[in-house]
Amino acid sequence: MPITKTNKILESSLKNLRNSLTSLSLDQFLASTIDSLMEIERGEYLEQAKDPESVKDKGNGFYGRAFNSLSKNCLKIHVPRTRTGDFSPDTLELVKISQEQVNELCLSLYKKGMTSRDISDLMREMFGEGVSATKVTNLSKVFRQFREAWENSKLEKHYLVMFCDCIFVTVRRGDNYSREAVYVSYGVREDLKREVLSLSINPTESSLEWGEIWEKLKIRGVEKIDLIIADGISGLEEEVARLFPNSKFQKCVVHKMRNILNKTRPQDKKEMAEDLKKVFDNFDDNATVQKALQKVDGLCQKWKEKYPHLDRFWRDEIIEYYFTYIQFHPKVRRMIYTTNSIENLNRAIRKATKNKLSFESPDNLLDYVFMVIKEFEEKNFMKYPINDYKYLDEANTGHN
Repeated sequence: MPITKTNKILESSLKNLRNSLTSLSLDQFLASTIDSLMEIERGEYLEQAKDPESVKDKGNGFYGRAFNSLSKNCLKIHVPRTRTGDFSPDTLELVKISQEQVNELCLSLYKKGMTSRDISDLMREMFGEGVSATKVTNLSKVFRQFREAWENSKLEKHYLVMFCDCIFVTVRRGDNYSREAVYVSYGVREDLKREVLSLSINPTESSLEWGEIWEKLKIRGVEKIDLIIADGISGLEEEVARLFPNSKFQKCVVHKMRNILNKTRPQDKKEMAEDLKKVFDNFDDNATVQKALQKVDGLCQKWKEKYPHLDRFWRDEIIEYYFTYIQFHPKVRRMIYTTNSIENLNRAIRKATKNKLSFESPDNLLDYVFMVIKEFEEKNFMKYPINDYKYLDEANTGHN
């Protein structure tokens, strides 16, 4: 189309805008701009239609079209048309929002922590016809097929270390709502990247459930884990020995400290906490398991009069499992003597689930948490290898 014709359309549009500038809203300005762009497009189309080899066509006025804009008002535009009906302005696509895009937006908001009801209300405000809360929930089920495929996918044969932990989330099972244990574990691969290995739910945390989870890891191809780190629940060491007999096992010292402090009088907690920190402060080259056990004896002797049964916290289980980290290189010990390494992942799960209050079924909960952990894995675990994990290969076998 000759430039003069384009200029004429633009000049006419700008003149109309200037004449109504005092009363022009943002939506009206946007609609007028879109009208002008579409009219220019039709002009270019009709100019090409003059070509002898093209189908003859002529302009045929306009038809009205309404869209809901982001400012909650109805955006009314005038779409130019031609007699053959073959013309469709590309500009129109700029103001269209397909159902697929709406679905993607709903899922993104759901993944960020908004409730199904909130998303439904927001969609109604933005685009008129709302997306029902039930539909949002059903859309989220698309992640179930990905979760189920992931649960059966092959894993690495060898992991340097595996961290295991549980967090509790409210979920509906049958007619009742209760807080249930969400089991999460991740492993450090040979390339020092971290990979989420398992996700499951059970009404309570138990060593038997962890055993079933680890059995599934073996089915998925895991043959060797150098070090397994978990809390101190009863029977866990037996499950480690049964399924990964060549693995070393480290019980989380933070869980142990917390259990002892929960049985300590308020006025003694500060001093007891300092003493416990000294017991587990074994990060220098000269530290040995034997020296750590001597510190435990000293702790029990110091508090014997006030807490005569303190030694039970150590005597009723294999105490050495709390000091396995001493067998490794000093540079990596702080990374493996607790389950704190998995806490960032747990924090992401808590943040995402706190707005949900509860979930209607265990599967709905797992579908949602799966979205969260896979996004976290992609943006953190797989993106940033932890180079100090290379020292896991350098066990201090003489430091016992």
